[in-house]
Amino acid sequence: MLNVKPHHVSLCVLLRAFLDSDALEDVVSDEGFQSLGDFLLLEIRARKTVKYPSLTGLLLQLQQALSSKDTGDQIASLLMEQLGGLQYPDDLVTFFSDMSQLMHNHASSLDVDSMKGGADISSAMGFYIRHCCVSFHMLAFEAACGLFNDLQAYKEAAIHEQQGFQAPQGLSKPALRNQAALHALLNQEMARQETLSGVLPAADLVAAADELAELAPEVAKVDLLKHSHALHQEDYLAAVDTLYKYFDSSTGTQTPRPIASTMGVEPNKGHLQEALLSLGAAQTHFGHVQEALLALNEAVRIAQQHNDNVALAHALGALCHILSTAAPAAVTHLTEAGTAAANPAGHLPQLLKILKRCEKRAQDLQLPHLFVFARLALAQFALEHQTGSDHNSKNKSTPQLSGAAQGRSSAALGVSQAVQDTARLQQAAKLAAAVALPPAPAAPAPGMAGNVGPRASVADLFTATPPVFAANAPVGCGPASADAVEKLAGSAHLLQAASWKLAGNRSLTQASALTHLACYSESASSEDRALAYAQLAHVAMSKKGYRAAAEVLAVADAQLPHSNSPALQAARLGLAHGRALHRGNARHAALFASQLLGLADPTDSVCKTLRIEAQQAQVRTLLVTGRYEEAAESARELFERCTEAGMQVQAVELLLLLGQIHQAAGAPLTALPYILSCLLHSTDLHMDLLAADASCSLAAIWLGLGPSHGQQAAQQLRSVLPTVLGNGDTDLQARAQMLLAQAMLAEASQAELRANPDGWGITLKFLSAVVGCISSCMCLLLSMLTLLAVPFLLCCICLFIYPSMHPSIHPSVCPYVHLSVCPAHPRTCYPSVRPFLHLSMHPSIHPSTYLSIHPSCAEQT
Repeated sequence: MLNVKPHHVSLCVLLRAFLDSDALEDVVSDEGFQSLGDFLLLEIRARKTVKYPSLTGLLLQLQQALSSKDTGDQIASLLMEQLGGLQYPDDLVTFFSDMSQLMHNHASSLDVDSMKGGADISSAMGFYIRHCCVSFHMLAFEAACGLFNDLQAYKEAAIHEQQGFQAPQGLSKPALRNQAALHALLNQEMARQETLSGVLPAADLVAAADELAELAPEVAKVDLLKHSHALHQEDYLAAVDTLYKYFDSSTGTQTPRPIASTMGVEPNKGHLQEALLSLGAAQTHFGHVQEALLALNEAVRIAQQHNDNVALAHALGALCHILSTAAPAAVTHLTEAGTAAANPAGHLPQLLKILKRCEKRAQDLQLPHLFVFARLALAQFALEHQTGSDHNSKNKSTPQLSGAAQGRSSAALGVSQAVQDTARLQQAAKLAAAVALPPAPAAPAPGMAGNVGPRASVADLFTATPPVFAANAPVGCGPASADAVEKLAGSAHLLQAASWKLAGNRSLTQASALTHLACYSESASSEDRALAYAQLAHVAMSKKGYRAAAEVLAVADAQLPHSNSPALQAARLGLAHGRALHRGNARHAALFASQLLGLADPTDSVCKTLRIEAQQAQVRTLLVTGRYEEAAESARELFERCTEAGMQVQAVELLLLLGQIHQAAGAPLTALPYILSCLLHSTDLHMDLLAADASCSLAAIWLGLGPSHGQQAAQQLRSVLPTVLGNGDTDLQARAQMLLAQAMLAEASQAELRANPDGWGITLKFLSAVVGCISSCMCLLLSMLTLLAVPFLLCCICLFIYPSMHPSIHPSVCPYVHLSVCPAHPRTCYPSVRPFLHLSMHPSIHPSTYLSIHPSCAEQT
């Protein structure tokens, strides 16, 4: 029931003047009348402030809402006059009795004259007036006298302020909104905490909690709002302290959630499993896996005692989140001892089993937010790990994931299907939360005819749709679950962007990230928005270079000026590290790699992939600086760790990195198994861009074996050239086209030269490839490839246009291109791939240095 305050009396006075057309006929124009109606509709639904505004504040808002100052003054004078007429408590009784006469039912009224003026009982204004009248008439005599005294103080304070004097202290106390409005306001503030944590300063986000804690310390939910704020500010002590305070003060004061059986159980213990689940979620957020598991185990035990299936389902979801984000070392005690020793990634089958169980329980209990979480988690699991196709469901009406036995293509299709199902469920949940369906009719008794009456009209919209929420769901859980589904629907597009990135399709990655920012920016968390900007920055770097990526990050900083998102910081450091590597600045590259490693969680309990990316950056830095032994050892240890953890994508990337390290060290035959293995696995996993990169490295090895293998190298490059030019970054495009130019040079024979003495056909082929290489990598490798490609270009022109100059060309003519003579064709010269690609970058390193890692390669060389 509404606790009537002087602010409600003022609004009722304005509503009576608005509904009585004769009262404002000569005062307000049609435009002002419409503006007054809009102002009243907004004011009766206002839930954005903790306390009601004073009379002076209400008049100021009224002046701002009306376009004409004279109209505002006249309406303000009318309001003050009407409030001044309430001189006795009996006047309040008469006032609300007159207000109740303004109500009528347009649907049942046949008299046109009776429909003029007043408000319909089903309209927003009519409902508000009825609510105020009923609440006032239910007041006791002492409460009505208290309302009259507050109204007199309310008017006197406004008169003092209008005369330029300060109102006496304690004359008018601030009137707080009722408990329902305060709880709705706190729920909105908690949603703002998640959405605007990186947009607004921390002081602005916690201002409402501080104000309410000062005005109404008895409201326990303020501590929950402070807990949410501490989580987003990464304040562990404050988060745990406020969570303890909230559940200590709210125990026994809130309406318990309906549980299947509570007989023989203390009523206060029904709140305990929710406290433990919240504590487990907080511990998981800060990476305290052991403490989180202890809290979840205790929550499961208490929920089983209470037969609380909803709490058990949420505990399953929290356990899935821990298993999917934490490193295997943090969760090995959850698996059996023998299994953990034989297979360090033994938690993956358990994770898959729990995810399927969580999805099934969420569907049975009609928890759409938990179902969407499990659905997307299964899609991500299928994308990252190859598992058997045992994800079957008895309910054929619910679309399920395809098995991963057909490769990553089925997993990518599973992600797309999960995104579509999430969008459909989001729409259904929004409709179900907005329209309360009537309870389902009881089933007829056995032996009786099932004569069921006609459906309610509101249910006709959902005749073919099963109910989204459970019939015994508490009030308010439906809208909260629908909001959670909407956030997860936005996260689904980020998962789809990640799947397209693994497949090597940059355009679709960009489209999915832009879809998230365009359609879900208002409901998505700041962390999800930061991740979308990070994905866009990587796409911009691969397409247009580092300057375009810096522009995307500048937009992200403008949209999220106070964000401390690890995704944005990792993207910024990763791009700076790559730029330093391309510029040959090893010192800055090592610095950025160290900062990226420092950004990772020390225990790998929050994000296990960030440390892998940072260590890969360190390995690439060692590779560029020529420390091949350290780079190979670090990459090998990192590969073993990823294999043990079941991180297949990162393991395949490290195979290619190991091959590139051995290839740079001058051991192409040692690099060949790594590159072939990477090519095989990336093809099976449908990682097309990584397969193209491995094909380029394989072509470089073909070229290093001699000119007789130029045809195989050119064929290998031509097979992946559409993928490289369509989706590859500028660095990969530059390398592919440079290798293709070398392959075409090595493929040329003396017969072709005699058939075409000028050699213009072949020359134009590799000239176009080299020019395309230089133009594509201009923004990345200008300082390096300009020095490399131009002498190579000049030397190639001399080789094909003037074949007679072959014996007379001395290495000093082109110091960056070392020519070697093939024993089978003494007069055919070709550029040695190994010295061209690596010795030119490190002129001070002797060729014997590259054989120090694998002495067995000396005989082969």
